[in-house]
Amino acid sequence: MYIKRSLFVFIIAALMCSNSLVAQSDTLNQTNPENGRKVGYWIVLGNMSKEKGYDDNAKVEEGVYLNSRKNGIWKKFWPNGNLKSEIFYKRGRSTGAYTTYFKNGNVEEKGTMKGGFLVGDYQLFWENGKTRQIKTFNSLGATEGVVELFYENGQKELVFNTVNGVEQGESTWFYENGDVKRKMAFNNGVSEKTDDYAMVNPAYEDPNKKSAVTAPKIEGAFNAATVAIKDGYGKTYNNDKSILMDGEFKGGKLYNGRHYIYDDFGLLDHIEEYREGIYAGNGIIGKKDRY
Repeated sequence: MYIKRSLFVFIIAALMCSNSLVAQSDTLNQTNPENGRKVGYWIVLGNMSKEKGYDDNAKVEEGVYLNSRKNGIWKKFWPNGNLKSEIFYKRGRSTGAYTTYFKNGNVEEKGTMKGGFLVGDYQLFWENGKTRQIKTFNSLGATEGVVELFYENGQKELVFNTVNGVEQGESTWFYENGDVKRKMAFNNGVSEKTDDYAMVNPAYEDPNKKSAVTAPKIEGAFNAATVAIKDGYGKTYNNDKSILMDGEFKGGKLYNGRHYIYDDFGLLDHIEEYREGIYAGNGIIGKKDRY
């Protein structure tokens, strides 16, 4: 009798769960019939997205739309299913705390946006989980206090102090093996003294050296569209007049500068930085970049 009763309860629970899922699917990915704008909770799959590398039924992102603008927490995913980012939006613009992740699941970046500015504590990480940058931003989006940059092996690369985004006091650079490389004294952003140091201990050798990622070819149209810039400084823009590349070009490629990457909805997703034709990491998105 007890076994039959338990089986009955299980079947009822399963039916209720099934009905709940059906009801939920009926409320997903809705549009306002009057104006065609997206409303409510959306789950964007690979066959609905312009992003490449996803299977048709793989989840690309999910969250709530309000009049076709992202609102509240939105989650994006890598093609392997791992979480790519958690970002809070208000009427289509990111605001509040956010976190981005590498494909392997490790945190890539943590910070807080307010009014288009980064504010408060900010951390950037290497893919191996080690810290890459530590900064604090004031209410105007300028760095305030100590700024620390680290090599991928965990050693400090640079330590300096800022007051409202301007260098103040002593800045110290390090070799990748931890030895002091240079010291500079700043007064209100102006260098007053520089001391260079020779490496004392053996140089660091990376046991897991990766092949370098080369810079992309020129994309978009230049602001002077009749001029085909191949070498020298310039900016390119997409069809929506949003900036695509900003920097020095050489041999038809971005040599030193920034490559702006946008999502399906034309919002800035991230910025890739290149130095001497090699990928150097993602850049921080400021107000002038985002809007």
